[in-house]
Amino acid sequence: MELQKKSESVSYYIRECSSIIHHKGHQIAQEYGLTYDQYHMLIYLELSERPPTINDISSKFNRAQNTISEKVSRLEEKGLVERCGDTNDRRITRVCITEKGSKLIHTIREERSNRVTYRALGKMRHEDVDNLLNNLFKLYDNLKEEG
Repeated sequence: MELQKKSESVSYYIRECSSIIHHKGHQIAQEYGLTYDQYHMLIYLELSERPPTINDISSKFNRAQNTISEKVSRLEEKGLVERCGDTNDRRITRVCITEKGSKLIHTIREERSNRVTYRALGKMRHEDVDNLLNNLFKLYDNLKEEG
């Protein structure tokens, strides 16, 4: 197989594996009472450098501000987020993930890893897992160099 075809195959399988893992994360989040949107909003809040505003979130998810405000209220009721004031401008309200929300996201990630990736790798020989990890690291390193 020529390198171009191999490249396409590698990209395809990486996308498909990522999609399966992501989908399983949604299923686990549902088990914890989170909707698809709530799960993604918590991830966004967890990864944000500073707590976003409702407007920031509505722009990110391409949804109306009132829709996002309702979703934030539901997450507030669950104790996963809270509205907090801006330290520089008291007129601005930000959405902060709570410790409970952060713990839930970490729990879901850990369960996703254990239920999905760990089980799949457990069906492989140790040597194959080591080779896969080594080669993924090399691919990652090469991709970073190109970026």
